Amino acid sequence: MNRGIAIACWALLAVLGTLGALQSEPRGAVAAVIAVAWLAYAAFVFLWAPALVVDARGCEIRNPLRTIGVAWGALIHVDTKYSLTLFTPGRSWPVWCAPQAGAISARRKARRVREDRDPRDPRNPLDAGVRIGDVPGTESGDAAALVRERWAAAAAPEAEAASIAVPVAVHWGRLAALVAGPALVATVPLLL
Repeated sequence: MNRGIAIACWALLAVLGTLGALQSEPRGAVAAVIAVAWLAYAAFVFLWAPALVVDARGCEIRNPLRTIGVAWGALIHVDTKYSLTLFTPGRSWPVWCAPQAGAISARRKARRVREDRDPRDPRNPLDAGVRIGDVPGTESGDAAALVRERWAAAAAPEAEAASIAVPVAVHWGRLAALVAGPALVATVPLLL
């Protein structure tokens, strides 16, 4: 869903950027182009780039400003209260790309799950105690099910979870570009 929103943002920014560049003096056109480029990059960082990669070693959480590697042995709990969140000893790692579904969307997905299983069964998964974030067919529900399935299938850890390192890589380049964008919009036109 986020990628669809990103594409819509880029299309809207292209139209607005073109109109802004055509209807202003050269300094305003430069500012409009820089602002549109910055906003398009922000849409990429916050809507397109986030991901959750699950493989035999564990999970790689690619959030907008950092990437976290959670090995299966370091994982102690999986939760879906507000978004998919992976817990390691002393830390919790929210997964940006798997937010909890809204109430209406969760009800719709739960109804579909019930109809797929047994249309005559009047019980909805949400009525049976399933959390909104765990409803099958939602971003957080599907991601949580995948993580839990792979975690259960992983071999028993050889070391305690607290002794396994969880590497975190901060995306300093992305952060710098996001901070520099407004400064460029404000200063570059003054230099022309």
